[in-house]
Amino acid sequence: MSGKKYLIIVAVICLLLVGIVIINPSMHHNSPTGKEENNSLIGEENNNEEENNNEEENNNGEENNSVSDNSNSFFINNWGNANHEVNVELLDSKNTSVFSESYTSVPGETIKDQFPVTPVSEGEIVVTLDNNIIRTQTISEDLIGLVLYIDIDMTTSNPLDLSVVYP
Repeated sequence: MSGKKYLIIVAVICLLLVGIVIINPSMHHNSPTGKEENNSLIGEENNNEEENNNEEENNNGEENNSVSDNSNSFFINNWGNANHEVNVELLDSKNTSVFSESYTSVPGETIKDQFPVTPVSEGEIVVTLDNNIIRTQTISEDLIGLVLYIDIDMTTSNPLDLSVVYP
């Protein structure tokens, strides 16, 4: 009996270790917190100074506008190991393009931009990777004021992922 118990304990420990190794990197990679932490590691001192200034203003009793500062914006995160061309297009409710911009995304970099107009209900955001892979995000009334994360991954099965943060 002690041999069986020992074997079961070793098997459970191995499964836990495998689970930690597989799940932990993917959770950090796909979490909005991980993205924000990665953005702070880029080392842009100007952004840190602006954040410090904003914190000082907020401590003086002013309302925190951090959500509205990122409202209607998007972040392109390249987690892969190659440069990619990313086209971001905003369509209105009549399927007419109101914004279309192409970006060259470099590995390890994050690009932040903002839509020049507020996305409207029933509109769509169309993201194209390397003129080949297309993902769309339909805009509902709940998504107005959205923050969109565009993630480029090195996996060939699903290299483009869109995730929305609600206001």
